Amino acid sequence: MSAMYDLVEKPNPKGDGKKQKLYPRIVSSGTISTDKLIARISEACSLTPGDLKGAITELTHITAEYLKDGFTVEIGDLGYFSARVKGRGVDDKKEIRSTSIYFDNINFRASKKMRQNIYAPLERAQYGFKKSLQSSEEKRRRQLKEFLDKNTFITRSEYTQLTGLLKNKALEELKTLEKKGILCKRGRGSHIIFMKTVTSKNTL
Repeated sequence: MSAMYDLVEKPNPKGDGKKQKLYPRIVSSGTISTDKLIARISEACSLTPGDLKGAITELTHITAEYLKDGFTVEIGDLGYFSARVKGRGVDDKKEIRSTSIYFDNINFRASKKMRQNIYAPLERAQYGFKKSLQSSEEKRRRQLKEFLDKNTFITRSEYTQLTGLLKNKALEELKTLEKKGILCKRGRGSHIIFMKTVTSKNTL
């Protein structure tokens, strides 16, 4: 199996509607879960899935500890991890306090060997990137109202099926309705559901 790519137009910084150049981008084949990685590694060596899960848990914990202390962490031929901080821009160092600077994210830099290992032929994707179906916000609100009139709650995946929005766009829209007080959220992680807020003045 070869990785697929498609050509996408670079965002127009001027916003003047002028057509921009096309650049190649990888089309995701999906996400490989930790359990699947563990199963593959376990098949290739004498370590059990339990041993590997324990090792990954400890590696994650210890890496975080070193990152919090300002170290860059090298993990085999995978690459290097380093912490990233964030704070507002200032003209003078005296203008900002350490309490307003915080850890924001983690940077990853692949090792040279890792980069060499992924060199392989690429194929042009037949269908390219998936896009959300184009429908009006009014129509999606109507669809959501009709769904919640018949059901107690709706999940992100159900909203995707209902409206044709892709995963991230669907979740973003549900969260926006939550912020407006139209919906309320229950659950955590992959078990989040959205329900109508009965006491709110804002309605679908």
